[in-house]
Amino acid sequence: MSLEDSLNDERPLFDEVLTEQGGLDFDTLLESMKDEFLKTLNLSGIPGHSPVKVDPPEYMLELYNRFATDKSSMPSANIVRSFNNEDQSAQIGDVTRVRTYPLLFNVSIPHHEEITMAELRLYTLVERDRIMYEGVDRKVTIYEVHGHEDVDQGGTGRKLVQLASRQVYETSSDWETFDMTEAIRRWHRSGTTTHRLEVHMETVDDGIESTSDGQMSIDTKPETKHVPLLIVFSNDQSNDKKEEKKELNEMIDHEQLLDLEILEANSLNDGPSEEALLQMRSNIIYDSTSRIRRNAKGNYCKKAPLYIDFKDIGWDSWIIAPPGYEAYECRGVCSYPLTEHVTPTKHAIVQTLVHLKNAHKASKACCVPTKLDPISILYLDAGVVTYKFKYDGMVVAECGCR
Repeated sequence: MSLEDSLNDERPLFDEVLTEQGGLDFDTLLESMKDEFLKTLNLSGIPGHSPVKVDPPEYMLELYNRFATDKSSMPSANIVRSFNNEDQSAQIGDVTRVRTYPLLFNVSIPHHEEITMAELRLYTLVERDRIMYEGVDRKVTIYEVHGHEDVDQGGTGRKLVQLASRQVYETSSDWETFDMTEAIRRWHRSGTTTHRLEVHMETVDDGIESTSDGQMSIDTKPETKHVPLLIVFSNDQSNDKKEEKKELNEMIDHEQLLDLEILEANSLNDGPSEEALLQMRSNIIYDSTSRIRRNAKGNYCKKAPLYIDFKDIGWDSWIIAPPGYEAYECRGVCSYPLTEHVTPTKHAIVQTLVHLKNAHKASKACCVPTKLDPISILYLDAGVVTYKFKYDGMVVAECGCR
């Protein structure tokens, strides 16, 4: 594809970014191209030009690094989102018996995604006394809060629905997880986004007198990087499409016969000389291996290195990791005769034959990506830190003539 053809494809974008002086505003053009790209990925709410200022949860960074390092493993779901607690209220209740921690989450998952798992992650702070190595025992219960407490103001009365409960024994501060899968699936089906939870931490009374005065609490302070997290694992069902495999071997065989007919027709219309015709016929008779070897000496269609630094294109404003990646690109020409190694489509073969007969009627086929691989990416989607294991269509795997 020529530069002129490429510019014509982007003509609507250029019309929008021309300055009053008739010049081109490159920054505006780049932003417009980014917006068009994001639409194809169903992304929204991406920040502007400012770099990422969000400090992602440690869990999400560990998740990304784990699968970026170990290529032989994969997560249980393709998409993982982390939702932060938005209620900054301090704990309430009897400090000696029960501590209550109000939580608020705004959870939005596209309807076409299937929830595979969800968990609430709480960081428990253990404060031990002078007696070393003695742990702290608590019963932790997660409730969903329905209704309002103030009935006189139009509320229906507060109702607590238990979602999970278990005994937690810790000797040091650590993360604890609670299964929230069924609750998140129910929220997903209902279409509601805002949900209130309460965490009750109760002293365990097992009848045995404890010699420890240790305390356990839940860290809810944003500055500690240990805020409660709701982690949702899901799969995108809309991308489950199988690509149809094209039958090209027979078409390539027919190409040789069609080439002979076109060349003979050209020779009757002041086409190639008899000597050139004989040479071209000889080229056609050669097997594909010889043709590939001959094309390898020139600028044939192939994959070439291309490293993308997200900062260079302003996408570090929403992509957290990686900072860049090897995307590759397709370079070279699609010249006659097309061979199997460039996997031409039927259309590319026909276009090449027409170009061979009349270069003014049709251009050559273009060297373009024919297979794309995904990458793993950690990014912001409408302010939500999201990990996607297979972010499709980002790396050129194979090039061909189209």
